[in-house]
Amino acid sequence: MKKHILPLGLAACLLLAACGQTAPSAPSVPAASSAQSASAGVETQAGELEYLSASPDNIGYGAEGDQGFYYIQDSIDRANLHFIDAASGQDIVLCSNPSCTHDSDACPACFTGSPYLAFTGGKLFLLFDVSGSGEEPGHVDVVEPDGSGRRTVYTFALNQSLGGSVAGDGKNLYFLLATYEGDSPDMSLVRLDLAEGSLTELCKVDNSTFLMGVACGKLMLKTIGGESGTGGSPDDFYTQRHTLKAVDPATGEVTPVLEWTQDEYWELVADDSLYLLSAPEGKLHLTVRDLATGSDTDYDLPLETKEDGYAMSLSARNGVFMFSLFNPGESSGSGIQRWAFTLETGETQELKLYDPVRGYPFQVMGEAGDKLVVQVPRYSGDDIYSFQQYDYVVCSWQDYLNSQLPE
Repeated sequence: MKKHILPLGLAACLLLAACGQTAPSAPSVPAASSAQSASAGVETQAGELEYLSASPDNIGYGAEGDQGFYYIQDSIDRANLHFIDAASGQDIVLCSNPSCTHDSDACPACFTGSPYLAFTGGKLFLLFDVSGSGEEPGHVDVVEPDGSGRRTVYTFALNQSLGGSVAGDGKNLYFLLATYEGDSPDMSLVRLDLAEGSLTELCKVDNSTFLMGVACGKLMLKTIGGESGTGGSPDDFYTQRHTLKAVDPATGEVTPVLEWTQDEYWELVADDSLYLLSAPEGKLHLTVRDLATGSDTDYDLPLETKEDGYAMSLSARNGVFMFSLFNPGESSGSGIQRWAFTLETGETQELKLYDPVRGYPFQVMGEAGDKLVVQVPRYSGDDIYSFQQYDYVVCSWQDYLNSQLPE
């Protein structure tokens, strides 16, 4: 069975980069639904390293702060920085200027470009990227939690651009950096010292890996490809190897963790574990590998995927594994369903919060305290042309699982 990944995710993955160091081969994951062959765990490193992105492909969803959730609300000609207070649920533009209209450079929470957000060390960081265009440099700014005191921490060269997701430990940010000298960029995994404003290269990267998450105090990189490469057939991409590696954030030392085949598994790194979702014979199977010990736990899910179906938007919270399942050719809606699987009980339930026009599942953007922030589209009519904007709704974890949102 050929199982595909989202074209958008594929495009993003091909633009990102992997550590170019040579390391011993990691044990391969079998194509069947049986448990993965045992391997040594990842040596746990103490520290406060956190994955600060919503996904490996996108760091722009928002940022979870100490007191609430920060996000960017885009309009046609500007972007505004918003804050949702975890205690009250109040959503405000993060500007304290009296009578401010939040639509010009006079407003500290108004931008002509849309920055990515990351919160670490008690401060909010705004990452402005211009994709190596050479027109103006990208830069990293810092503000206090209330939006005041904005200043630039680091300015990129004109030919440099951010690549993908970001991690942080309160003192540093970690991300992929592209430097354009010709048609293709030189890639590297870097560490930005937030106090000194200095950039250190941890290791060289190529165009086949991205920062996937954080586990056991290490940066987790996934490489796509290897000896199989890509040949003349379009199907060659779906037989490539995926290799997961752990990178020491202090030294850049690389340790191989695991391998699997492109079309056999969809994966997520969370809670110091690797979640591998597969569909042998069209039936979903989940393997959860404890990355600290290398031990596996297997689950059979009572769900099936059709030929050319695939899973996407994997996440894990509070012992619940969530994913969206796309089955093409569905008679109604988008063909996408959102599911939650509780590991302890084995319960599977559909999360029925769907866009009423496009049929897509509502997206969880992050957390505000002990509550979730859910992105809800607003329309003035009943077609996609009546879309107005996304609203950010705060709800309890249990209400989300019960497919309920506050009025």
